[in-house]
Amino acid sequence: ADAVERGLRAELQVEVRRMNDVPLPRAAYYAPRHRYRADALLDHLHTLVPRADRARIIGMTDVDISTTKGRVFDWGVFGLGDLDGSACVISTHRLRRRARDTAHVEFRVVSTAVHEVGHTLGLDHCVEPRCVMRDAEGSITTVDTSTGRLGPECRAELDAVRPSAPRGP
Repeated sequence: ADAVERGLRAELQVEVRRMNDVPLPRAAYYAPRHRYRADALLDHLHTLVPRADRARIIGMTDVDISTTKGRVFDWGVFGLGDLDGSACVISTHRLRRRARDTAHVEFRVVSTAVHEVGHTLGLDHCVEPRCVMRDAEGSITTVDTSTGRLGPECRAELDAVRPSAPRGP
């Protein structure tokens, strides 16, 4: 959690406040695949953020999560975020697979957190080859080959909507 907080502050220039742990809602559990539905987790997270507040919330879990992608109802994901919304969720479950060491897991988790919070700030998927906002398309290789940072186009887009935010290092 410390690395995620540092990463979000450094790359997205956001204020981070931690909340106490919240139990996963039973309604989000998808028994046939022993996973939690990421969209249902977002619904639950929405209830934890005041509507009038411009705050965003990121849920972090170690359970497997999934969403619907195209015709696939139960597509396993690293994370899911509302585009220009208030909530996102990430899971370390898939991010830990075949990682070289704890530093590699940390890079993946922080990069995924930046990606999903980026969605809540209005950034869509990007085509820049090493931008953290690139769609993983079901492959951890996309995360591993990113810089973990916004590419020039996404940085410019974020700076345009948040001109008062200090520029990242």
